[in-house]
Amino acid sequence: MPKTECEHCRILEERDVKVVFESDKILAFLHPKPAAPGHVVVVSKQHFPIIENVPDFIVSDAFKVANRISSAVFEGLGVQGTNIIVQNGVAAGQKVAHFAVNVIPRRQDDNLSLQWQPKQLDEEEMSTIELKIKEQTASIGEFEQETAEPVDVDKKKVEKVKGSEKDNMLIKQLRKIP
Repeated sequence: MPKTECEHCRILEERDVKVVFESDKILAFLHPKPAAPGHVVVVSKQHFPIIENVPDFIVSDAFKVANRISSAVFEGLGVQGTNIIVQNGVAAGQKVAHFAVNVIPRRQDDNLSLQWQPKQLDEEEMSTIELKIKEQTASIGEFEQETAEPVDVDKKKVEKVKGSEKDNMLIKQLRKIP
């Protein structure tokens, strides 16, 4: 999907929302159609349709921000809880194909239902599911690290600092020591 068709990418370009936090990789804003007052959406500034496409370091940053937003919602709005939700894929209710973490403020008796009916699985089904997931998680532990951007050093400034009077005075003082 081209970025211009993505609602979150459009928001990143137009900034027609109430922004509550911004960094170089993450934007957090009030949801335009909130599940509850104070519902905040935390998105990556780069377009990634689902969490599996997002580099680990950006996922990490998004959840660190979501954690702080949750604390801010508790303190600022006096709520009793928050739901922190990632709707990952259409079957999970994802409406915008752009990775997002939703921080939803909760109050006692707010009538917002996020409950599900527990499924009863027998021991054989549980063991089969366990083995299938374990097989796929064998490589967990190796996480993508952000590569450092090369620093552009102005050689003239470095030479100026090296040739400063203070530097020369230190050298002269050191030469005097027997």
